[in-house]
Amino acid sequence: MSKRETIEQLLGTRRSKKIQETVNTSIQKPVNKKKATFDFDDQFHTELKIFAAKHNKKMVDIVVEAVDEYMRRHKNIPPVE
Repeated sequence: MSKRETIEQLLGTRRSKKIQETVNTSIQKPVNKKKATFDFDDQFHTELKIFAAKHNKKMVDIVVEAVDEYMRRHKNIPPVE
């Protein structure tokens, strides 16, 4: 018997294969998204991070919303869903 099996037997916590498969399949990249990298100066990055924290949002969500609003205002396009 392996060390792992011995420990699981002692703890009474045998993992089922189905549970392990569920855990493994939940770690996936978002569908239909592309990664973009931007360089912000230190002060702007800090302000954005504080703003996001105060509004309980992710920094990326604020940037996407701001860019979407800018594009709609300047190009008259429908909002991104």
